[in-house]
Amino acid sequence: MPYINDRIEQTRRAVADTGDDRPDAPVSRERTQGLADELRQRIVGQDGAVAAVAHAVELGRSGLGEPDRPLSCTLLVGPTGVGKTELVRQVAAALRTGRDDLCRIDMSSLAQEHYMASLSGSPPGYAGSREDFSLFDRSRVEGDPYLPGIVLFDELEKAHSAVLRSLLHVMDHGILRLANGNQTINFRNAHLFFTSNLGARELFAVQRNPLWRMRRAARMRLGRRPGRTSLFDRGPDPSAAIVRRSLERHFDPEFLNRFDDIVAFDALDDESARTVVDLEIDALIRRCARRGITLEVERSVAELVHRRGFDRGYGARSVRRAVRASVATSVAEAAWERRGRTGDPLALRAVVAGEEVVVRAATEP
Repeated sequence: MPYINDRIEQTRRAVADTGDDRPDAPVSRERTQGLADELRQRIVGQDGAVAAVAHAVELGRSGLGEPDRPLSCTLLVGPTGVGKTELVRQVAAALRTGRDDLCRIDMSSLAQEHYMASLSGSPPGYAGSREDFSLFDRSRVEGDPYLPGIVLFDELEKAHSAVLRSLLHVMDHGILRLANGNQTINFRNAHLFFTSNLGARELFAVQRNPLWRMRRAARMRLGRRPGRTSLFDRGPDPSAAIVRRSLERHFDPEFLNRFDDIVAFDALDDESARTVVDLEIDALIRRCARRGITLEVERSVAELVHRRGFDRGYGARSVRRAVRASVATSVAEAAWERRGRTGDPLALRAVVAGEEVVVRAATEP
């Protein structure tokens, strides 16, 4: 049982001087590798980030972390469309009941100082001060003895600095006291994830360098997966230095110092993009099957989608748009022409004709 009653009972007391009487549960290398492999099947080209998140999760699962803090507090940084948010959703799928079984806070909606009340409630004397309203979903934050809470603070850099300061105590002590003074929300059985695009533009420029790409390709040919890397390790990696400088310019040191780990994501390369194309097409085939449509997609279609649709600057989202525009739309039109609203079983085949994707009946040449 990964999360035990001792932890829940202890953290409900919300006091720092409570002893940690949980039994030891050392992190198993096989168990950590199993979670990393599970995440890697859905998150493409981010082996280092996956390994870092998997170890953070397993450390929390082991019960060896500080008892008066969240299970983990991790900042994920990198370009848009590389899988930061999706990685957290896959962690939710692995630890809870599904990808959307988490508490997601859209930080771009908290760009004004007074929006701080959305997290901790209105202070005394203001409208709504007697209520216990908060954007935090208590059940998904506090979890239970069997399921940890998962909280995602998305697009962190877009929030007002006052909102970020209101999170300092949560990150350091795992407790949020609502402004009405009557209730608290306990984060000590939760994994906290934050995402940011800071430094993405500069990092993308470095990763476009042919020398950087050659070195990465050489490591992959040798079968060397990136290990766990942290931006707190001030090594010689120029990519890490770029992201660190961007973070330090935007956030106060006291805020950055609350994170257990800061993990940088790479921009997608061509090999990873091809894998994403295959995953998106497989997902489309499954959606078609649920609608009574048997869809066969020739390999040339995937190559065309990759060639015309992949944009390094926009990552996996550019691939998703290309699959939707080139393949899914054509399938929908073909299905409508051949069966209308009847819902009869239908077999289709997607091929390339010229430079366009054409969807035909499976029996047509």
